[in-house]
Amino acid sequence: MQAYGYPKETTPWLCQAMSDDKNIVFNNAYSNHTHTVPVLTYALSEKNQYNNIKLEDAYSLIEIAKAAGYETYWISNQRKYGAWDTPISEIASTADNQIWINQRAGTNNSRSDYYDEALIDALPTMPIKNTLIIIHLMGCHGSYSDRYPVQWNKFQEGIKRIDEYDNAVLYNDEVLRLIYEKVKAYSNFKAMVYFSDHGDDAENGNGHEASKFTNTMSRIPFVILCSDAFIQERAKTFAVLKQQRDSYWTNDLLYDVMIDILDITGVPRENRQMDIASPQYSMNRDTVRTLHGTRKIEE
Repeated sequence: MQAYGYPKETTPWLCQAMSDDKNIVFNNAYSNHTHTVPVLTYALSEKNQYNNIKLEDAYSLIEIAKAAGYETYWISNQRKYGAWDTPISEIASTADNQIWINQRAGTNNSRSDYYDEALIDALPTMPIKNTLIIIHLMGCHGSYSDRYPVQWNKFQEGIKRIDEYDNAVLYNDEVLRLIYEKVKAYSNFKAMVYFSDHGDDAENGNGHEASKFTNTMSRIPFVILCSDAFIQERAKTFAVLKQQRDSYWTNDLLYDVMIDILDITGVPRENRQMDIASPQYSMNRDTVRTLHGTRKIEE
C-alpha cells in the first residue's frame, strides 16, 4: 500500500484522505493470525490472544451492539457457507440485516461472481437510528487477477504476480472510496473503520499460508476516518486515537476499540488496557503477538 510507504501509486484515495486531519492511519497494525477464520473470530469477539476467555463463551461485537440498541448490518462478498466461511457466518447470523451477494459454496473460498464495488448498492439508503454496518470485502485475496475489472489492470511492468497484487490493492482503494462517499452522506455518520484480516506474501508467492509464515503476512492496514460530529462529541477519544497512531496493535483487539468508538458502556469483562482508544492502552512492540500468541511481532 502506497499509504504505508510502498513506492507504487496503489492507494491514491487513502493517501489523499491521510491529508485530512480527521482521519487516522495506524502505522504498526498486525494480524492475530494469517487465515481469515481464526483472525475474524477473534477480531469480532472479545476473545483475543491475550486473554483466557473461551471462544464459545465470548460475546461478539454484533451481540454487544444489538444489546446497546444499535441496528446491525452484515454485508458480504464472501461466501456464507463453505469449508472456511461458516464460523464467520455464525457470527454474522446474529445481525439484524444480512446481505450475501456471493452465492457460491464449496472449498474454493476465493471465488465470487461480483467485484467488491457491487457491495455499494447493498448499503442501506439512509439509516435513521444508531447503526453498525460491517462490510466483508473479497479485498486483495488471491487469485489477485480475479479481484478487479480489466480497466484496473494498471501495473504491467514487472513480475506478473506482484503486478496483479498491486492492481488488486489499487482497485481496493477505489472500493473504499466508494463506500466512504456513500456512508459519509448519512445524516448520522460518525466514523468508518477499515482493517485487513491478514496480509499476503505476494513477493515470494506464499500467499498467507501460516506454515510458510513471513512477516508480510501479518502486516495490515488499520484506518479510522472520523466525522466532524464524532470529533466534537468524542473529543477526548479522538485525541487519544491520534496519539496512538504509532502504537503497536493486533486486530484481535478490534472488539475493544469498537466498543469504545460505539460509546457502549457497562460491557462485561471490559479491558481498557486492550483498547487503543483509551489512555490506559498498554500493548507495545514487546507484548503484541501473532499466530494466536505463538510468535512475537518483534521477531
